Parts: sequence; structure tokens; C-alpha cells
Amino acid sequence: MQEVKKQQQTGVGLIEKAFQVLDLFQLDAPTWSQAEMVRQTGFNRSTAHRLVRYLTDTRYLVQSISTGRFALGPAALDLGRRADAGFDLRGLCLPAMEKIFASTNESIILTSLNKMDYTAICVEQIVGQRGGLRVFEQVGSALKLHAGAAPKAILASLPDIERNAYLDQDLVKITKHTITKRDQLVEDLTLTRQRGYSLSHEETYDGVAGIGAVILDADDYPLGSLAIALPLQRLTEEKTRSFGLEICSLASEITNSLRLSPENKSQATR
Repeated sequence: MQEVKKQQQTGVGLIEKAFQVLDLFQLDAPTWSQAEMVRQTGFNRSTAHRLVRYLTDTRYLVQSISTGRFALGPAALDLGRRADAGFDLRGLCLPAMEKIFASTNESIILTSLNKMDYTAICVEQIVGQRGGLRVFEQVGSALKLHAGAAPKAILASLPDIERNAYLDQDLVKITKHTITKRDQLVEDLTLTRQRGYSLSHEETYDGVAGIGAVILDADDYPLGSLAIALPLQRLTEEKTRSFGLEICSLASEITNSLRLSPENKSQATR
């Protein structure tokens, strides 16, 4: 019996070590040599060699023939796609979208972070029915994280390493009002974190303004965002504050529901 328990503990330990290896592969460090993995994890060489060989055999890692360095493989990418498909962000957020639409009668947009290329994917929207300029995004469209209220709410909440890696890229101007200078964008994202919501004035479409709030998972990592989009002429200072507080409140409710354990969820619904 003790031998079985020891084998189980050893198996769990190897799983933990395998995840430590996989967690090394980040946006700012997409490739690793085996020697670098040993230094970073503290594993002995034989343990690291066995883990890397297993992860390579199972296609969670691939090795470059020219450099000998390792990167995430097709099995890891497929796992991420299946995880995204199994998580119904739209179903979770639709009641909140309908609620804020009823109070604002403006377009409401839900986005999901795509970590493959760090874009915000529009997964659902409710188009405002008021007169004048109508604002909408095509469901399925990929939005750059540095432009617009919905994407910037996500970018502001990324971990520093990932956010800085994104900002180090050449940022594309979508309109003449898109912020592409690094120092100005850093200041804008800092204000977003301080007040709790992002603001956009004609950054993606001329004449369009937006207010967005991030949705976080249980580890405070951004999953996506909720945003209100409306003609710039209708966005007064009073509406900016009231809409900002409202969308922050609803995004926080969704975030808190994701943080509830299954036991707490069952209690909360009683």
C-alpha cells in the first residue's frame, strides 16, 4: 500500500515539473534551450532531459533543427483552442450585456482575449437602436489591443511582462486618433487601471467613442472585456462617469462569479 502511495506522489511530482517546464514558454520568451530550462527550474539534467523528451514525443514541445531550441508544439496549441471552445464566455456575459443595453440603449460589445496573437476577438454584440450613427463590430473580428475601449481594457490588465512585450511592437495607426506612441499609451493604460475603465475617442472609427471594462479570471488574468460604443457627440462627461461605473460594476460581477468555487456557486444559488 505504501509503495502505491509513493508511486502516486511521484507521478504528481512529475506532472508538476512538466507544467513548470511548459510555463516557461511566454510571449517574451517563446523558445528555450534545455540548458536554460535546467537553470531556470533548478531540475537536475537527467530529470529535465526526461521531461523534455516526453513533452517532445507528445508534441507539447517541438525542437528546431537549426538552433536546437524548443518551442510550444501543436498539442499545446490544440489544448488552448479546445479550452477556449469549452468556455462559454458569451453565455456567461449575455445577461449583463442585456442589462446595460436596457439602461443605455447604446451598442454593447463583448470581446475575448486571443493569446495566440494578442488580439481581442468580438464574440457578441447588441447593436444600439438610437438614431444617428450606429456603432457595431463584426462578430469574429480581431481587434488590436492598443486601439479602442474594449481592447485597451484587456491590454491595461495584462501582466507587466506581456503588456511591455506588446508595447515594444510597431503599433499600427487605425485612425489619426489611435495612440501609437509608447509613453502616451502607457499613460493612458495607467489611467485605465486607476479609474477601472478604458476610454476611446475615435481610435478605431471616426466619430465613435467607447468605454470598456475588463473581465478577469480567478487568477486576475484578463479573459476579455465589456464595452459600450456610441457616437462621440452623445458622450458627455456625465455619461462617461455613469456609463463607466455601470460597466465596471457589471464586469466585476462577472469576474466575481468566475472566482466562486463550485461549492460557493451552489450555495449562492440557493
